[in-house]
Amino acid sequence: MRGLKISRERFEVVNRDISDGSEPALRFYILVVVSTLIASFGLIANSTAVVIGAMLVAPLMTPIFSISLALVRGDSDLLGRAARAEIVGVSTAVTMTVVLGWLIGDFEITPEMLSRTRPNLFDLFVAILAGFAGAYAMVDEKISPALPGVAIATAIVPPLANSGLCFSLGEVNGGIGSFLLFFANFLSILIVASATFVLCGMAKHYGAQAKRKDFIRRFGLPVIAFVLIAAFLGHSLVTIVRERRRTRSIKTTLIGNLSHIPATTLDKVYHYLEDGKVQVMASIHTPTILKPTQVTTLQEQLSQKIGMPTELIIRCVISNNVSALGSVKNIIAPRLDGTFVRSSENDILNDIAATEQIIREYFSIDEALDLYWVENLPIGQNKVMLAHVIGARQLTREEIEMLEGRIRKATNDDSIELTISNMLKTLRNTEGTIRYGWNLGDNATPENRKRIRQIREQLSDAFAHEEVYELVNVNATVLDDKFHLLLEIVGPDFYPNENIEKLRAQLSQKFSEPITLYSWSRIERVQGPEGVLSMEKLRRYFVTRQKENLSKKIPLILDSSSQ
Repeated sequence: MRGLKISRERFEVVNRDISDGSEPALRFYILVVVSTLIASFGLIANSTAVVIGAMLVAPLMTPIFSISLALVRGDSDLLGRAARAEIVGVSTAVTMTVVLGWLIGDFEITPEMLSRTRPNLFDLFVAILAGFAGAYAMVDEKISPALPGVAIATAIVPPLANSGLCFSLGEVNGGIGSFLLFFANFLSILIVASATFVLCGMAKHYGAQAKRKDFIRRFGLPVIAFVLIAAFLGHSLVTIVRERRRTRSIKTTLIGNLSHIPATTLDKVYHYLEDGKVQVMASIHTPTILKPTQVTTLQEQLSQKIGMPTELIIRCVISNNVSALGSVKNIIAPRLDGTFVRSSENDILNDIAATEQIIREYFSIDEALDLYWVENLPIGQNKVMLAHVIGARQLTREEIEMLEGRIRKATNDDSIELTISNMLKTLRNTEGTIRYGWNLGDNATPENRKRIRQIREQLSDAFAHEEVYELVNVNATVLDDKFHLLLEIVGPDFYPNENIEKLRAQLSQKFSEPITLYSWSRIERVQGPEGVLSMEKLRRYFVTRQKENLSKKIPLILDSSSQ
């Protein structure tokens, strides 16, 4: 080859290879079907490797080269065969994926699919370079092994498969966008390959004479279509760049404001334009749900930053940061330098992180308590750390004082005050309410469980004869080989000690194990037509009557609804 000119022998080889590869024969359509199926499953599974495999198998690029060579040489027979192969292959690929999408059903749209629904000018540039590389690789036998890489770059079949899948889901815009990507690739390869063939001397040598007007007549329509689609994709690129700048502004604004909220990071942001307003949905990880006033402030700042009316919705994914024992660290979002653990520039956030870690370390030895989150309440000159705690018991004053001292030492700040918001939780099982500290623990043997159940039954029988007092709950534990029972008794006054002594005597006669009784009197005195009774008895009476009336009404309601 001299320069780009090729020899007659090479011309014959290229011409034969292109013609054979564009023959609309059975083997051609088999490869179309196989490559389309591979691409479809790769798109649905969001597998880039599988999609690349489909590009390697796809045979639709060779007919495009054939069309280019036919237009350059004025070979109507080759043009007809290549165009028929390309049109039938494209139609088969789109139709087959539409049917495949219907058969699979309502599958999830993947990032691999989304990336092919909005082509832009960059895709056109890639297709132009790939078209030149592919045509040049075909005419130069020394670099022809690079053709598989060219097939990957051009991506003919995946856009077609994506188009059919989008149509099957009813996503017409996405389907049109994907087909537009294919069409842009088709025109780019067609025009650039034609130019390459001309430069290689394949238009005027070896039996073909081409005139300028012939080229204008043959390539006029493809060139016009190429210019139009380039203009459209250029506009699409400008739109995408504008959207990316808007996305960057939204992320910057949200990250800057969310950094002042403890353990809160931005996860994902989605936005679109609707009726002149930017609709924004941000997903964040946070230990607590944001208040509407906080979202309103963020929304106003976004409107100022973007310069357009904005409507913001925050999806709060409840999460928190926990370190190992003795490791008081603050965590931030990953940075480009690979770091993600460092102290914040905000002292309040560092103090909150230390407070959370110290309280969690203390609670790790007490399963009765859990920390929800910590917030700062600026009161005067002091920093008040409000810790929201839920558990089966309340923290004592001594415990709070001890935790406050540890926090001050860790933060080197004596102005910090710790305040606990203690929410009690109730544990219940088939035997009633479980009080903190009253459990069998290691003594929960089948024999002990059976014995306690028998004692409970004996106590229930004894209180069945009480007219005013009611036994509402019994907790038990075993300590020093003795059974200890806590009796929760509701009544108009303290349960008499002599009654407790009678109960203890009855139990001693019935059971051989030593038993200690503790009475917890909950004074409830309700005066009514029935006389003095407890609120528990009165509540049970009315609830029972209401349920009886409801059970009588349900059949009537069902009968009337069936008529």
